[in-house]
Amino acid sequence: MTRGNHHNAIRVLADDYRAMETVFEELESRQGPPEQRKDLADHALSEAVRQWTAEERYVYPEVRRHVPDGGALVRHEIDEHHRIDGLMLDLEAFGPDHPHFEQKLHQFIEDYRHAVRNEQHELVPALQESCSEATLDELGDKLLRAKETAPTRPHPLASQTLPAERALMPGAGFINRIRDSIRP
Repeated sequence: MTRGNHHNAIRVLADDYRAMETVFEELESRQGPPEQRKDLADHALSEAVRQWTAEERYVYPEVRRHVPDGGALVRHEIDEHHRIDGLMLDLEAFGPDHPHFEQKLHQFIEDYRHAVRNEQHELVPALQESCSEATLDELGDKLLRAKETAPTRPHPLASQTLPAERALMPGAGFINRIRDSIRP
């Protein structure tokens, strides 16, 4: 819901989840050449990182502040995100012809959906119940601004390096560049 020039955080989060589901449905259809699937997978990765980094930066402090036992709820959500990080880094490094690309992509989609279900059933209702409309509007505006300023494309060298080389190139991976752009 939008009031004036403000965007409610609950609506922003729901819109993000729906947009990701659309990308996942396209990926699961297994249509298109491998390079196009890799581009779409990279898009899904960048969107997930932008969402989660913005949530960790703006939403989670409000959950800790306003929601009873919010610290435990936030720790669980961050643990979910960190658990998926390894899959995301593998997918970032893998080419579309890598023997494990499809398996890792499927696992990423399933794990992302699981994390979203947790957020939708626990974090989002607790946030909505515990925060004022003004706070939710302010959070929604922050989430949108963070997403607008984050890079949306992989680093140009990311697809040209092996995982071991990528590890030696701090900041070269687009996942880390997105996270860095959202943090203060």
